[in-house]
Amino acid sequence: MPFKRLVASRWKTPIRKMAPANMTPRERMEVSDDEFEGRTGVREQLLPEPMRFGKMVGHSASMGLLFELLQRAAMNDATVLIEGETGTGKEAMAEAIHHESLRHSGPFVVVDCGAMPPDLLETELFGHEGGASRGGAPRQSAFEAASRGTIFLDEIAELRLDLQTKLWRVLDRGQVKRVGATTYAKFDVRVIAATQRRLRAEVHAKRFRSDLYYRLAVMQVRMPPLRERMADIPILVDHILGTLGVSDERTLIALHSQEFLDRVARYRWPGNIRQLRNYIERCVALDNTSLSPNPEQSASERPPSEAIDISEPLRTAREQWVSTFERRYLEALLRKHNDNVSAAARAAEVDRIHFYRLLWKHGLRVQAPERQGATNDE
Repeated sequence: MPFKRLVASRWKTPIRKMAPANMTPRERMEVSDDEFEGRTGVREQLLPEPMRFGKMVGHSASMGLLFELLQRAAMNDATVLIEGETGTGKEAMAEAIHHESLRHSGPFVVVDCGAMPPDLLETELFGHEGGASRGGAPRQSAFEAASRGTIFLDEIAELRLDLQTKLWRVLDRGQVKRVGATTYAKFDVRVIAATQRRLRAEVHAKRFRSDLYYRLAVMQVRMPPLRERMADIPILVDHILGTLGVSDERTLIALHSQEFLDRVARYRWPGNIRQLRNYIERCVALDNTSLSPNPEQSASERPPSEAIDISEPLRTAREQWVSTFERRYLEALLRKHNDNVSAAARAAEVDRIHFYRLLWKHGLRVQAPERQGATNDE
């Protein structure tokens, strides 16, 4: 397929034609900006035309260089290792590489190495032959499911050492042997891996195999955090509003105002683009553009907790308060880490499986990992 050359336009264009209720979009196109402002009292904000790669958008120089590198990556089958903080858009980058590559018509299969217990992850990655001890029907490996497409190994640093060894052999041979099988099956896939850790540091700390690292890092790409690309904030806000389908003109004007954009630009965004999207969605849902982007400040605005019920025995009251504390702690921790269970468990200094048990105990759910076919855009 032909590749589009990524060139930043020097011309500034309106981010959205926001016509009032008594003016159709066609009528808006036919009047000048001065006439539009005179009739509506609104001056449309102008933004630079964004550069795009897949579903990713940007205008900063760093993103322009990154998009050029990604375009070169899409033109071959080399393995790509993406490093970046949580919420920066590593999966969107991997999917964009897939859709711009010659494998775009094949499946895009996602395996989250940090969201499953090791035994389940082994079956997900390598499949199994079935039989009575394994629930009957055989299960194909993720590599077989991604045939002639791309497999995306997210949070690769969370992979247990013994599974790292097995994965290295699979990648080195280009063949996979299902659990319980005696024969190997060849596969034809492009491999992209991602991690929020610095994988070279993990190798030095003996937590990640060096041979697997070098096998994955044929092309290494760093996704910059949002705080390093603040020039992209206005374009990202507009892009997110478009994906959310926001059409209310009053809301659009408020979320494109300089006051709102300045407030967004002053925050550091530890959760990056995922947190920015959640914040904008919250502003839209609550019809309030003056909310603080800081989750801790937003939490402090909540009503005070209920008074202690002294009619209950001490043990019962204590159990209720512990349960309430646990739930609120888990909710706040997941919110801070944008529903990244692995990161939240590390911050809580508990085993990930134990963290999952706490989530189940309190009825808290995070999105379960699924294989995703991406032959169609969302």
